[in-house]
Amino acid sequence: MSKNPIKHVVLFKFKEGTSESQVTEIIEGYKALPGKISVMKHFEWGKDISVENLNQGFTHCFITTFEDEAGRDAYIPHEAHQAYVKVLLPHLDKLLVLDFSPEVGQ
Repeated sequence: MSKNPIKHVVLFKFKEGTSESQVTEIIEGYKALPGKISVMKHFEWGKDISVENLNQGFTHCFITTFEDEAGRDAYIPHEAHQAYVKVLLPHLDKLLVLDFSPEVGQ
């Protein structure tokens, strides 16, 4: 198991008919997770603003940094994360998740 930092990237494409208030509730729920799950070392998110129109309907991106794979592995089954997933899933059309260990280049 790697001791390198892990970036956990999650992209959401919401179902048609999901209201702005529901999207706001979902985002607020995600933003609350770092206060409940100590292994979430850094968290950032944003809404797509690309002009290339290549997002395939994905509108929101969330990036969480974990110290290592063990942190990520503790996060996934964490009670607060699983409760959040139950709120999120009924509103998702598509979900994309990618985990990577960053390499810095010049």
